[in-house]
Parts: sequence; structure tokens; C-alpha cells
Amino acid sequence: MPSKKGKLSDDDRLLQRTGRDVSTTAAALFYGHAIIVSALPLWLCWRVYMLNMMTFSLLFLSLTILTTWLLFQSYKRVMFSLKHKIAQRRQNAVSKEIIKQLGDTTEGKKMSKNDKDQRVEWKVNEVADSEATTYAIFYNNALFLFLYLLLAYLGRGFHPAATYAISMAGSGFLLLFISST
Repeated sequence: MPSKKGKLSDDDRLLQRTGRDVSTTAAALFYGHAIIVSALPLWLCWRVYMLNMMTFSLLFLSLTILTTWLLFQSYKRVMFSLKHKIAQRRQNAVSKEIIKQLGDTTEGKKMSKNDKDQRVEWKVNEVADSEATTYAIFYNNALFLFLYLLLAYLGRGFHPAATYAISMAGSGFLLLFISST
């Protein structure tokens, strides 16, 4: 809990840094990418399989929403697992950069060691968050589309609507399973 002064305690700062919650910016990026990627197979069904969009609209809509949610959860899991690893690897480089920037200013010379450490910790967390978000989006999108195409190819003997349903649900759930391991 924040203290009355509006500052976060050390425990709250640690929970905020290592928690599974994603920032609002990352959530917006995740949902935006998830909607786009889960809607891409609609083009394949419309143009390649020649499925009527109006006839199968309930199937398309429900599976697109389900897959969007599954992709979002996969993004979060991959981001959480990578964030700490990235922070450890970037700690020295970011620390040197911040100390160099603070050493050049009069404000930096007046700061206490604890304040400098907090600023370094904040910057490392910001860099790790950004890199983990980017990698999670790339990794999950590539893997989802690969799994979708693989399952669509394997299910080519079925009716195109069944192939779409199996490929979308299967690739979404497989991706969620792979991202949690």
C-alpha cells in the first residue's frame, strides 16, 4: 500500500516490479496485436476456402474472440517469464548509463546513493518491460500463425468450417500451453 505521502514502500515497489500484472500500455499493445493476429485466418477462410462470411459469422466471431483472449494470456505469460531474465542482463549497461547521466548534472551530484539506485532500478525495469513486451508479441504471433497453418494443413480433409474451428482453437490452446512451460 502506498504511504500517506504518496510514495510506494519497498515491498510495494518490489511487488509492482515482479508482479504478473501488465501495464496499461502493454495490455493495449497485447489486445491490439491479438485482435489483428486472430483475425488474419479469416482472410484465409474467406478467400482460399471460399466460406461465406455471413453464414459462418457466429463461428468466426466466437473463435476470434476466444483466440484473442488466449493470445493475450500467452503474451502475458511469456512477458512475465522473460522480464526478470532481461532485467538481469541489462542491469550493468543501464546502470552505467544512468550513473554517467547523473554524474554530469548538479542534481545527480546532490542525490543520495539510495536515490540513484532507485532511479537505476526504475530504468532497468522500464527497459526490461519494453523488451519483454516486444519479444512476447513477436514470439507468440509467429508461433500462433505457424501452428494455425500447420493445423489447417493437417485438417485439410475436413469441411473448411471445421478446419477453421479446429485450427483456431487448437493453435490458441497449444500456444497457451507452450507459453506456460
